Amino acid sequence: MNVSERSVNAASAVLDHAAPELAQAVNQGHLAVSIAARASKLPAEDQCEIASLAQAGEINAARKVVKQKARAQREAVLGRKQCALPERKFGVIYADPEWRFETWSEAGLINSSADMHYPTSPLETIKARDVPSIAADDSVLFLCATPPMLPQALEVMAAWGFGYVSNAVWIKDRTGTGYWFRFRHEHLLVGVRGKVPCPAPGLQWDSVIEQPRGEHSAKPEAFCELIEAYFPNLPKIELNRRGPARPGWAAWGNEAEVAA
Repeated sequence: MNVSERSVNAASAVLDHAAPELAQAVNQGHLAVSIAARASKLPAEDQCEIASLAQAGEINAARKVVKQKARAQREAVLGRKQCALPERKFGVIYADPEWRFETWSEAGLINSSADMHYPTSPLETIKARDVPSIAADDSVLFLCATPPMLPQALEVMAAWGFGYVSNAVWIKDRTGTGYWFRFRHEHLLVGVRGKVPCPAPGLQWDSVIEQPRGEHSAKPEAFCELIEAYFPNLPKIELNRRGPARPGWAAWGNEAEVAA
């Protein structure tokens, strides 16, 4: 018989680890061995859910559940490994740097300018920040940037050891300032280092996040909610946090409050 080694290994995994309901779904032709092999690594209750979907003829739904459960399991295992490291490392780094935007003239330093509200830093200072020392080998960076600072943000991402993969856009309820356009959006850039599981199919957020503006330069809490939904188990830190750290997070920054 011309059977590949991969197929043999998949069948072996089903025989050795599949719950009875999952094995029955395979035997009855409701579920492919390759899908069942992946499902056999999941807890018994998850296997039963997948078997029920397959037996009901919902093969695509069963396949999606396998991917979602497998991704959740992988993220949880990675989180436990990172939390057990002897020196504290973070699997998630969320940063909103104090960008210094160079205006065309002193007249550009209006009340809405960042320099009028908090200390800003030159690009080289932000790039030199020792973020790599706190990043786990497998980690993800969520980096905030305004449209004019996109090139600089990508420089920072690379300097910190992350490779760009995607971005989301925050749409505000009010228009701001700008030279070419009056901006009503900002970017949330995503970069990774090592092997980090992306969201499973069906669980990705919309790339457009509509939230009202808060105080100057404050980012919507929806950013943190997105990150928590994607990575509930990885240790997280927010750089340039304002006020106390979000529950379950660490925080660093000029305006971050130390926990009592």
